[in-house]
Amino acid sequence: MPSYTPTQKSAIQQFTGFTHTKESVAAKQLKNHNWNIEQAVDAYFQSNNNTSKDASSGTQTLNKLFDTYRDNPKDEPDTIGVEGSMHYLQDLGLSLEEPVVLAILTELGAPTMGELTRQGFVDGWKRLR
Repeated sequence: MPSYTPTQKSAIQQFTGFTHTKESVAAKQLKNHNWNIEQAVDAYFQSNNNTSKDASSGTQTLNKLFDTYRDNPKDEPDTIGVEGSMHYLQDLGLSLEEPVVLAILTELGAPTMGELTRQGFVDGWKRLR
C-alpha cells in the first residue's frame, strides 16, 4: 500500500469493510471523492448498480454488509437488532440523536425502531441509489 496518513488508512479500512472490495479500489474511490467515506461508498454502490450484472453484485455486497452487523446470526439470520443498527449508524458517521437516523430507518423499512430486516436493508439502499 502506498504511503497514506492514519486518517486515510482508516478510511480505506472502513470502505473495504462496507464494500468488501480490495484496498486499491477503496483508495481510488476515496481519492476521487476527497477522502469522504460516505460519498465514496455511495458512488461505489451507484456505479456498481448500473447494469444487471452489477446489480446482482450490488445485492451481494449489500447482503455481505448486512451480515457484518447482525446481532444474532444463528437464530435471526435476516435481522439486525438494536446493537447492530447502532454500530452501523455510527460507522456511517451518524450520531444517534440526528433526525436523519429516523429517515434512514424509515427508508430501510425498519419494522421497529433500531431493527432492520435483510429485505428492507437491501431493497432500501437499492431504491436510494
